Amino acid sequence: MREVETVRDLRRGQILRAARRIVAERGVGALTFGTLESELAFTRGVITYHFANKDEIVYALLDDAIAEIHEAMMTSVHAGSTLVEKLEAAVGGMVRGFLAKPEAARVLLSFWGRLPDDPRAAAKNAALYARWREHSASLVRHGQETGEIHADCDVAAVAAHMVGTVIGVVTQAFFEADAVDPEAIVREAVRGLAAGLAPRG
Repeated sequence: MREVETVRDLRRGQILRAARRIVAERGVGALTFGTLESELAFTRGVITYHFANKDEIVYALLDDAIAEIHEAMMTSVHAGSTLVEKLEAAVGGMVRGFLAKPEAARVLLSFWGRLPDDPRAAAKNAALYARWREHSASLVRHGQETGEIHADCDVAAVAAHMVGTVIGVVTQAFFEADAVDPEAIVREAVRGLAAGLAPRG
């Protein structure tokens, strides 16, 4: 029984890796059973044995990309000792984590055009943003508790601003790699955030 499951897992993994390459290189619209058959030299029956339809593949890809990027982005979100270092670790760490996973990032970015018409993908994307905002908000709340951040700042708005900065930087870095310097943008963003969040006196 375990051998059958291993073969099943192997085939499923091969299908998902091929689908990921297709989406990362050509976009989600290019993913069809036909392109998968060509890429894998599998029959359609083999593919549909593991995935009943294209949507099952699409959502499995999206889940994998989200998990991979989220894990990479969260590794250093609370590092640092000063406010500037903590903000740099949060914003810079999220940007670097995203950019460190280019194939997964291209998969995630390819879904953005579907979000207005795909409630399931939109819900997954919204949940991801909510997690990122909560990580950012926890940093801000901690800064308020330690007196590094002024007590009357709008925590939710600051967290959304931090996530918006990350998304803005990474999309520019992917779509116009030669036109922007992500590290320079992070430095300027952190400088502005730190100035706005510093205790008032």
